[in-house]
Amino acid sequence: MTYKFLTILLVEDELTVRHELKRFLQRYCKEVVTASNGEEGLETFKTFLPDVVISDIKMPKMNGIDMAKKIKEYVPEQTIIFTTAHSDNRYFLEAIEMQVDGYILKPVDLELLKKKIMHIHKEIEVQKERRLYERILNDIAQMQDTMLAVYDKKKVPIFFNQKLLSFLGFDSLSDFLEQYNTLGEKFEKKEECYYPRNNETIWLEAMNHLDTKHHIVAMKESDTQTLSFFQVALSELTQHEHIVVTFSEITSIVEEKRQHQHNAYTDELTQIDNRAKFNSVFEATIERSQNVQNDLSIVIMDIDNFKQINDKYGHMVGDNTLKKITILVLRQTRSTDLFFRWGGEEFILILENTSIQSAKKIAENLRRVIEKYDFGINKQLTCSFGVSARVHQDTSESLFNRADKALYKAKKHGRNRVEVEE
Repeated sequence: MTYKFLTILLVEDELTVRHELKRFLQRYCKEVVTASNGEEGLETFKTFLPDVVISDIKMPKMNGIDMAKKIKEYVPEQTIIFTTAHSDNRYFLEAIEMQVDGYILKPVDLELLKKKIMHIHKEIEVQKERRLYERILNDIAQMQDTMLAVYDKKKVPIFFNQKLLSFLGFDSLSDFLEQYNTLGEKFEKKEECYYPRNNETIWLEAMNHLDTKHHIVAMKESDTQTLSFFQVALSELTQHEHIVVTFSEITSIVEEKRQHQHNAYTDELTQIDNRAKFNSVFEATIERSQNVQNDLSIVIMDIDNFKQINDKYGHMVGDNTLKKITILVLRQTRSTDLFFRWGGEEFILILENTSIQSAKKIAENLRRVIEKYDFGINKQLTCSFGVSARVHQDTSESLFNRADKALYKAKKHGRNRVEVEE
């Protein structure tokens, strides 16, 4: 096998030795240039940039150690081999500290030098292939339409592709890690999105134990602060013990899904939550109240004689009346209260952390506000209310039925009144 790819700079002050080594090295190397001292060697190195520097240690003007230090400042990974006589032991430790690649005693054993050159050639070729491989992989990573991160087996980030760095607003991974301990710090707390509680390791491990349908995170784009949603995919440990994490943008899908949910759970006329939404949250609200032992009340309200408004003034006036009542109720209730249109002229309030006495006061206040309000029709508009509160072992059905019975009682006893469960 021939090794005609290496280029070598030979620095040797003894002319005979220099010529002998040059002739020998030319058999195995692509090109060999020489210098007679450290200063000349340093200048030749800067213009020639060889693969390997072979240098004597004791030389005039600048010794090999000092020349090597200058070269290492210029090219830290430069391959350097020293040749020296037995009397140069005082330089030996300094050469080791510099982490040179070889140390051959004079007179030079040419066979040993040949083996050393072959070994270095193999290492350089491996390094070149590795760098080429890394450049190719990096090019592929940068070409990906998805954002990509790579973690080592200890869950430490070792690579973010340019798309991810640009989204985060950083030029490099090291710049990002100067400000953040974890990519999880960039996740936003949004409904149906994964949100980490602790460090990088926790979010990677936690997400790995979730069903893939829950592998969704929300992050804000650095420049525009626009919220985007991503489907996260985590690989198993690769052959090189890396974990590859991809972030595929699904913002349009999430927004479309949310729009469908909004349409499904929103009353088209009044734009408040509808009966389907009430059914989806009522059970959970009762369970939460039971778990923390908080008060929970509901109010069912019904517009009195609403059919007469539709019959006399038309459905458009009736629709506007429903909208106005909705606005009135929202103005009089707390942001934590849940307000639903049950259907037709009936509405429901879920009042968490509210006793039945407080719920009755809220209902009575609504009754008075509606009674006094001018709806722009030649008729006073009133509402009837039924109130109930959660008791031990209540179900959604039992709690609702008691409020419904109280509403029926209010209607039966003349309307425009608040009745509380018995």
